[in-house]
Amino acid sequence: MQAAIDITHTSSHQFSINHQIKNTIISHYYSTSYKILLKRCKCIHKNMKILFVGTDNAKILAQQLQYYGINADVIPPLKIPNPFLLRKYSIIYGIYLMSLTRTTPLIKLLNKKSLIHIIGSDAYRYAKTKESIKKTLWKLTLNTCSEILYVTKELKQIMKTEKGKIIPIPIDTRMFKKQKYHGEKRGILYYCPDPQIYRLEWILDYAKKHPQETISILGHPHRIRLPNVKVIRSMPYHKMPELYYMHRRLIRMTTHDGYPKMPYEALLCGLEVVWNNQRITMIPAEMLMEKTIPKLISIIENL
Repeated sequence: MQAAIDITHTSSHQFSINHQIKNTIISHYYSTSYKILLKRCKCIHKNMKILFVGTDNAKILAQQLQYYGINADVIPPLKIPNPFLLRKYSIIYGIYLMSLTRTTPLIKLLNKKSLIHIIGSDAYRYAKTKESIKKTLWKLTLNTCSEILYVTKELKQIMKTEKGKIIPIPIDTRMFKKQKYHGEKRGILYYCPDPQIYRLEWILDYAKKHPQETISILGHPHRIRLPNVKVIRSMPYHKMPELYYMHRRLIRMTTHDGYPKMPYEALLCGLEVVWNNQRITMIPAEMLMEKTIPKLISIIENL
């Protein structure tokens, strides 16, 4: 198997061909393993129930595990955890370190198995925080977990922990795929939830130098007074494909990138992607659901 899938945008026609080839390769390669794993999961995991604590990324993983016949539910992070709810599940799975901080004492008391999936911003907060009480609570959460997962090696290095495995939260190729868009397209989509990390000054300078370009900035909470810039404060995850279709190009400029899923989602939706001044045309195989979910299931089985 190739280490990455090439979907170079040589032309719209060529992209369509490459996209079809990519889907054919993935379908052929994984069809047998899908059937075998699906049959095994339905037999083994009849009594296994996983409770995901988180938001969008929790829903992604829960849906992908449900496809393999595993019982998985999702709840948002709780201010006051419910012991009667937790008792119903064999495994508690937190997305982001902070999602299980308040739940950790109950997990320990009820003797439940648990996982924590470190995504990005939580790793940087953990490394930078100087608040001793908060750091102690986070360390307790990590020590209580049966397993720690990181989406990239970089995050494991930042956390400075020996415990843990690298498991990206994969992209669902059934959701992100190229489709025709009949509405009016804007030029550039730019994600900027943090002005420093995501270099807001760079895209504003670009907008001033290229007034003919229409630019959408996603995730920024404040109004920007430039005629060619539109701010989109938030977007539900299930509507992200539609947002990608509305644009021709995704630009991503960051000082560091803990979990770079957005460039690959945009690429699958047919956008040209420029990431830190480099044109991106390849999707790493581990970012695909068919490659990563079997590894995650193996980890869950061996908790």
